Amino acid sequence: MTSGALPASDLDERMASLPTSEELQPLHPRVRSLWRIYAGIRLAIVTGGAALLEASPLGERLLRRSGEGLSTLGFPPGTVTAVAAAVMLLLAMILPPLYYRRWRYALRAHDLWIRQGLIFHQVSVIPYRRLQFVDTRQGPLERWLGLTELVVHTAAPGTSGRVPGLEELEALRIREALAAFEPGDGDVDGDGR
Repeated sequence: MTSGALPASDLDERMASLPTSEELQPLHPRVRSLWRIYAGIRLAIVTGGAALLEASPLGERLLRRSGEGLSTLGFPPGTVTAVAAAVMLLLAMILPPLYYRRWRYALRAHDLWIRQGLIFHQVSVIPYRRLQFVDTRQGPLERWLGLTELVVHTAAPGTSGRVPGLEELEALRIREALAAFEPGDGDVDGDGR
């Protein structure tokens, strides 16, 4: 055995403690709508910026427009804007459902388990005994959709976690349960998880 490696029995024990599919909770389905709205806002900003760039003197110089309305590259005016809009629209339609499938969380007896990431997968395990404080956040769009984001903070930098897209009452219930956790409680959720 190499130094630093876990013995097989310890590894088996840790693997057995991973959340089961029943423990893994999805976000509320309305979070996909929220993410699409945010993507639509980004779409408007990027498309507007591309249109302004194309219409500006800098854009004219970059595209080197000839007198016939075509650039020296052979593209008609508005092509950059149309391509930017098409790419952003495609991303707005494809990414929210993919993100939704990847986000999962589990409230377990002694820790909060968060899985996220589309290309780069990240799993965070935050022990309740390390929690400093627990927040809920809700912007105007979240309030309109009845969603809340749960944010847990620990003392160590970079070890905080967040669970977006929770139904408001569920987020408040989890926040209060985590805030009331005392080491040795053994059960934060009240139902054996």
